[in-house]
Amino acid sequence: MAQSTSRRKKRKVPLSIHKASGLWCKVRKGKRHYFEKVADDPEGTESLAQWYELLAGKEPKRNGITTIKDVAEAWMQDKRDLLDAKEPELVQDTFDFYKKSCELVFESLGKDTDAESLTPKDFAQLRRDLAKRYGPTALKNRIGNVRSMFNFAVDEGLLKKPAHFGKRFKPPAAKVMRRVRLKKGDQDFTAGEIHTFLDKVEPKWRAMILLGVQAGFGNEDVAFLKSEFIDLESGWLNWPREKTATKRRVPLWAETIQAIRDTIESHPGGSDYLFVGNRGRDYIDYNRTGNNRISGAFKPVLKSVGLPETGRGFYCFRRTFETQAEACGDIIAVKHVMGHIPGENDMSARYRQRVVDKRLRRVVETVHGWLYGEEVDQ
Repeated sequence: MAQSTSRRKKRKVPLSIHKASGLWCKVRKGKRHYFEKVADDPEGTESLAQWYELLAGKEPKRNGITTIKDVAEAWMQDKRDLLDAKEPELVQDTFDFYKKSCELVFESLGKDTDAESLTPKDFAQLRRDLAKRYGPTALKNRIGNVRSMFNFAVDEGLLKKPAHFGKRFKPPAAKVMRRVRLKKGDQDFTAGEIHTFLDKVEPKWRAMILLGVQAGFGNEDVAFLKSEFIDLESGWLNWPREKTATKRRVPLWAETIQAIRDTIESHPGGSDYLFVGNRGRDYIDYNRTGNNRISGAFKPVLKSVGLPETGRGFYCFRRTFETQAEACGDIIAVKHVMGHIPGENDMSARYRQRVVDKRLRRVVETVHGWLYGEEVDQ
């Protein structure tokens, strides 16, 4: 006796659902192919027919459109996979930066717009909108993100043809970038200015500034620093740079150690990070322009010591360190303290397992001598 229809097992559609985009999909020969939206084709009937057309060598046509949101969510899911991997290939702040780029595209072009209908005129409008908000360097990064997003969608089969960016959707020319740098002038601090900071600011800022001057710490470095990475008794900081996951071992000045002790004693609680605001909120978040919160928090500090709030930011302490540290003549040791990423073709860096402490001390002593007017044996 044949089984009744109600008792038969429902045949499973041999397709997968791409969670980020909400589309039926199937991987073939390492390439993911997308079909209809699950919402429009809940049983996968039309999508399965398109899959069979693909197997037969035909180019299936989707009934629905691929929106900008579909493209962005697929791209961000790929970034999420890199972030959540057992050995993460992406850090949280970079992921957040990518997410912000998606939101900027939504604001300018509309998230429900057909991604394949975009023309050079649309991308030119997007560039204008971005240029109103960002300077040349940030504009370059945002444009790179958008191009990466749409190229990813093509590689993954989400879009059938490459985006037509046009001639205007390009990063600022190298000449423009050089002109901006010239206009800004020198981006470091003088020894006198640094002493003014150290004399007037509260303990947490004194510690942050000293880490910037003597160890090349940037905005994200101080924002993500935890006291567990600092041995105040031995005077050493051992912490791979958050941004690059590169080895970093730094001998600390006595002044820096004391400033860190003062910071720990005055810590208001509410966060595991060493540096927090007066209400216990840390600095790891980003503002609407995609900058780490240290950037905005440092402006009142500049004002408090009588310096302009624009032109130079906290990151300029990192530039100051590099400028002065190179006087020691040991560029390799300087890069180690900075947490710079060695080039892929730098075989010496691959074989080098560590930089001896004596060389690292020479780096920071050179900067200390410059700041405090001391002679350093070379």
